[in-house]
Amino acid sequence: MKTIFNLTAMMILFSSSILMAQNDTSNWGRKSQYNKMYDEKTFIEIKGEITAVEQIVMKQGTSKGIHIIVKTETEMYPVHLGPKWYLDKQTVQLKVGDKVIVKGSKVNIDSKQTLIARDVVKAGNTLKLRDRMGKPVWSGKGK
Repeated sequence: MKTIFNLTAMMILFSSSILMAQNDTSNWGRKSQYNKMYDEKTFIEIKGEITAVEQIVMKQGTSKGIHIIVKTETEMYPVHLGPKWYLDKQTVQLKVGDKVIVKGSKVNIDSKQTLIARDVVKAGNTLKLRDRMGKPVWSGKGK
């Protein structure tokens, strides 16, 4: 009986760990160091074509994020979107070759100018990622 109880407890603990990893908000949450970088004062809008869609890991042990590269008429912009688990559930899906308009905050990440996206518009459809002040839509209230 004790063995069954221990196995059940281990399975519950393991299942909880998997769910937490899939929906990790510790690095993606509103109060994370990453999301605190968003600054409405550095807001810009760019228009261009997606040349790459990449998965990124912000730090060891957190869930993957999605990052795109957008080529405008004058330069290439790395654009951070948000956690993969959130983006996978959206109706607007982005791929290489898509023409987009990206609105967001221009920040410095690892000594590179990067855009933290607020909205991405593709063929008239908007992928909403953050509110006007940069609060991630996936973080819910108070996360």
